[in-house]
Amino acid sequence: MNTCRMDISHDGTTMVIASGNTVSFWDSQSFEKQKSFEVPTPVYSACLHNSKDFFVAGGEDFKLYKFSYADGSELESYKGHFGPVHCVRFSPDGEIYASGSEDGTLRLWQTTVGKTYGLWKWEDPTEDGTKEDEKLSSMAESSSPQVVNAQA
Repeated sequence: MNTCRMDISHDGTTMVIASGNTVSFWDSQSFEKQKSFEVPTPVYSACLHNSKDFFVAGGEDFKLYKFSYADGSELESYKGHFGPVHCVRFSPDGEIYASGSEDGTLRLWQTTVGKTYGLWKWEDPTEDGTKEDEKLSSMAESSSPQVVNAQA
């Protein structure tokens, strides 16, 4: 199945389209294609960093990829999910980015070093009696990734 997902750059000038094994970039005012790159696996989502030096993409092979925006070369790849990656997005300051997967997790990654910054996983809030505030408080005090309840 071929999917297509669009994102808009932080400054609003560039549309990022992930479709199949291609990530393309379009001017958001003129709708003219700026550039397009083939990637090694079908991707479901891509996001351009605020600096426009690189972009990240995730998809079918459970990995995240970091590519050069100048020439499309692969800079790094990361494995952390146990299912296809359906969404990636940079934080407003560009310091971290999030990836969401079919495995039910959301991971935060540090942009500069690429290591995982945190892990959130959907859990049924009726499974234990711990209050959400207690879980979030203990997570904030810990430097290691933790699993916390999420609510829709």
